[in-house]
Amino acid sequence: MKNKDKKELDMKDLEIVSGGVIGEVVNDSEFLHKYGLMDGDFNSFEATFNWNDCSDKVSKAWETIGITCVTHPVSDNEYFYNGHPITYYEAREIAKQKLIKGPKIAIPLP
Repeated sequence: MKNKDKKELDMKDLEIVSGGVIGEVVNDSEFLHKYGLMDGDFNSFEATFNWNDCSDKVSKAWETIGITCVTHPVSDNEYFYNGHPITYYEAREIAKQKLIKGPKIAIPLP
């Protein structure tokens, strides 16, 4: 049986499906920990039941590289760089550019 009602998802749709809200803080913590900006990361349970501490740590980690992250438990986080709003993906790219030094070589990351 073929599904004729398929819909292509754009990046905004995928972001909603893949997390958003508390899931964004969890994903941010994993990303920021991977790049050495946080001592550890959080799972959904921790972020849900210890929201203030988790969101504060994520915001402070972003601040260390000049990105302001306004976390929200029930809507998408907001990211700003040099006073201008940026997307979640732009924030990650800026972080990678600032944190990865030396020659750019292709190394698969886990």
